[in-house]
Amino acid sequence: MTSYEDDPHSKFGIDEIYIQEGFDLDLLNKLHQRATLSLDCEETIVQKNVSHDMILIFHKRVPSKNMIYRFLQFLNQYDDKDFYIKSNTLLNEEELFEAIKLKKFVLVTHRTLSKETYSPA
Repeated sequence: MTSYEDDPHSKFGIDEIYIQEGFDLDLLNKLHQRATLSLDCEETIVQKNVSHDMILIFHKRVPSKNMIYRFLQFLNQYDDKDFYIKSNTLLNEEELFEAIKLKKFVLVTHRTLSKETYSPA
């Protein structure tokens, strides 16, 4: 997707962003298990500002939760929100897997994530 310096997300320390209307539940759970941080609709700011699933990728370090909240609020009020979402929408899952390989990312979803700790069988 886009990672240009003039993109709104770069102002919040986000290197890349991938947006999807709704990830498949299996994929969402896998992303949740692997994410450095996951934010879901149980958080008020997410509930009020997020209508799509998002992967926020960081090449260096993940900023504070507050910085991510500020980005979500900004995006919800952004004049070109629809164009921004469309231009950063994930084209295929392979693109996502390649993008998150060995990178830190935050999962943001407008749905409720399972809070159970993952433990492989």
